[in-house]
Parts: sequence; C-alpha cells; structure tokens
Amino acid sequence: MKHKIIHRLKNIRSSILTPIAFLLMAIFVVLFFYVPYIAEKNIVDIAKEGSIIVLALVAYTSYILIKREKRLQEANDKLEKKLKNILLDFDKNVIASTTDIDGNIVYASELFCKLSGYKKEELIGKSHKLIKHNDMPKAMYKEMLKTTNAGKTWRGEIKNSTKDGGFYWVDAIVSPVLNEYGEIIEYNSIRQDITSKKELESLNESLKEKIEQAIKETQEKEQYMLKQSKMAQMGEMLSMIAHQWRQPLAAISSTASSLEVRMILKDIDLETLKSGIKDIQAYSQHLSSTINDFRNFFIDSKVLTKTSFKAILDKTILIAKTSLDKRDIIIRVQNKFEDEFCIYRNEFEQVVLNLIKNAEDAIVEDGIDNGLIEIKTYKLNDKAIFEIYDNARGIDNELMDKIFDPYFSTKTKKNGTGLGLYMSKIIIENHCYGTLEAFNTFEGAMFRITLDPNKFTACE
Repeated sequence: MKHKIIHRLKNIRSSILTPIAFLLMAIFVVLFFYVPYIAEKNIVDIAKEGSIIVLALVAYTSYILIKREKRLQEANDKLEKKLKNILLDFDKNVIASTTDIDGNIVYASELFCKLSGYKKEELIGKSHKLIKHNDMPKAMYKEMLKTTNAGKTWRGEIKNSTKDGGFYWVDAIVSPVLNEYGEIIEYNSIRQDITSKKELESLNESLKEKIEQAIKETQEKEQYMLKQSKMAQMGEMLSMIAHQWRQPLAAISSTASSLEVRMILKDIDLETLKSGIKDIQAYSQHLSSTINDFRNFFIDSKVLTKTSFKAILDKTILIAKTSLDKRDIIIRVQNKFEDEFCIYRNEFEQVVLNLIKNAEDAIVEDGIDNGLIEIKTYKLNDKAIFEIYDNARGIDNELMDKIFDPYFSTKTKKNGTGLGLYMSKIIIENHCYGTLEAFNTFEGAMFRITLDPNKFTACE
C-alpha cells in the first residue's frame, strides 16, 4: 500500500510540473521566432501583438492547469476513498487501541469493542485497567511499561476481562508513538484473538493430566494383578515343592529307619553308617537346592540380565518336571536360538513357567493320555522366537480373543484366577517390548513369544 501511495504522489507532482514546463517552452519558442520579427516593428505594434500572444498563452496554460487540477482532484478523491475503506476494514477486523501517556484510551476499534463487550463511548477516556483480568500478574504489566517506555515494542499474551464478567486471550503488540522530539505521546496496541488456542492448550493440559492419572492407575492395577498372579503361582509352586520333596523325604526317612533298625540289631559297621549319612546329606542338599530354585524364582527383581533360552529353560523345566513326570507328560525342547541376550530374566522365567503350566493343565483337563509339550526356539530375520506347543484340543475359537483379558479363565473347575496369561502378556509386551500371541494348531494350541534380542544392550 505504501508503494502505491508514493507512486500516486509522483503522478500528482508530474501533473503540476507538466503545464509549467509547457508554458516555459512556449515562451521560449515565441521569443526565439518573434525577436527577429519585432526588430522591424514600432513599439505600439509590438505591444499590441505581444499582449495578444501572452493572453493566448495564459488562456491555454490555464485550460491545461484546470484540466490537470480536475484529474488531480479525481485521483485524490479515489485515494481518500480507498484510505477510508482501508481504515473501515482495519476498524472492523483488527483488535486495536491507542492510549495516551497516562494509559487512558483515546481510540478503540470496532472489533475491540465487540470482543470486550463495551461500547466505544464506554471505553474512550477510560483507563486500560478497565479490561485488566485479575489472573494476569502485575510483573507482566511492569515489564510491558519498562519495554515501551524505553522506546521498544513489547509483545506477549494477555488475558482480558469482558463487560459481562467473561474473559478472552490476545496476542498483543504494544508500541510507543514518538513526536518530532523523540518524546512518547501515545501507545498503539494491535492484538490477535487467541482464546480458542488457549482453550485448546488448557484442554490438552487437562487431557495430559487425565492420561497421566490413567497411566498411573493402570500401572498400579498391573502391579496389583502381578502380585495376585504371583500369589496364584506360589500356590502352584507349593504343590510342586511337595512333589519335589516327596521322594527325597521318603528316601531320607527310609535310610534313617534302616540305620536305626541295624543299630538296634547291632548289625551295622562304620562304613555302612557313613554311607547312610552321606545319602541323607545328598538328599538334604537336593531339598536345599530345590528351595533356592523356588526362592530365586520369586525374587521381585527388575534387573536386566544377560542370559539365553537354554539357561531359562533349564531352570523352568527343572521346576515343572516333577509335576509333568507325575502326569506322564513328556516335555521336548528344540533350542536353535543359542545366542545370549539381555532381558528381565525373572519375569521372563515366570512367563515361560506359566505357559508350561497352562499346557500341562490343558492336557490333563482334556484327558490326553500321551501328553506332549514341545518348546522351540529359533531366529526369524532379526527376531528371537520362543514357541510352546501342546497336544491338547486347542482353544475354542470364540474364546481366542478373550484369553489375554484380565480375570478371564477357562479353568473354572480348578479355580483359575484368569491372571496368568494377562500378566504374561503385560510382561512380554510392556516390560520386554515383545509380543505374545496364541494360535490353534492341528494337534492343540501354540503360544509364540517374539523378542528383539538387541532391544536391551546394557545389562548385568
């Protein structure tokens, strides 16, 4: 707009200068041709003829000037009309105001009035404090005055009050207006309505807080369920311990009774006694080892450990083997992934044991005579795959989508908690950053764990 106005002013200047230049040129031409002519005339004739020529030139020049003046006036009218329209648009579409050096409003745009709820006459002459909101700190206004009084422009977000007690937010730019002596005489302020933006920010903050609270509650719920799951597993562990201890305890009792009888009959020598004591010590050591296995299994340790599928399977199968042997269930392992990797070992072992126990329970519940559990590990692309199969009758298709839900169990007759598979999925997906899936096979069910062996690089 600035360039257009400058261009128009240049046109106006040229419109004034053109007839003047024409007049001077005409006089020059007349003098050039008329001087030789007047040299032969007397003074009276020269005066008459000269007057006529001058009058003609003046008349013509006046005509040109009037015509130019008319065009200039038309151009000026158009310019004023455009400027008026611009000011009207500015007044309607820009939140603007001007205050004097005392902070009293001397100009308020139509949009400013509309947004604040005040009429123009209610604002003019009033202090800008009229729309000040109590939520805004005094320090912000002090900073604004400090900046503008230094002759600089201040910009910031301001919350203003409306006449009806509401509020609105603006992104404000406040600039000082200087006179020819460099003194501040007014302050101009142009604003942009950002109420919707601030409401969205507030909504996002509220949603963020709600999400954080929901995450916290979910984590607490998971921890509670994990404890419940562990308690359920501990009950199964006690049953396993009883199975594991039955044979060694019977052997200890039998050896002790035999030694006692032979001592009563005085049919014992030192070597026999030493041998019997050695057997009892061996059985006791086995019992102690079993206790350590179970104790370590339930240590609540969130420590990344470098291990392998072989080490994990050796431990979990040892714990489950007695129960499997009692039920004539064979467990077969094909371990083709032999690399070591970092993982939360205790948690992963709990998942593996839970899957083995689920397979065992399914085989027993379905009345399978030749029970078989197969465990396969292998590498697929850059992933480590752990699969466990059973030869039970599989999972009902209508239940497949529910087996990982909390408190859902197909073991109602055996008082299943419905937490085992749910917590197993939580551990694998949220702690180990893998996936746990279930499928039906031709012979039974298969659970597949997919892990990234390079997910964790720093571990003990």
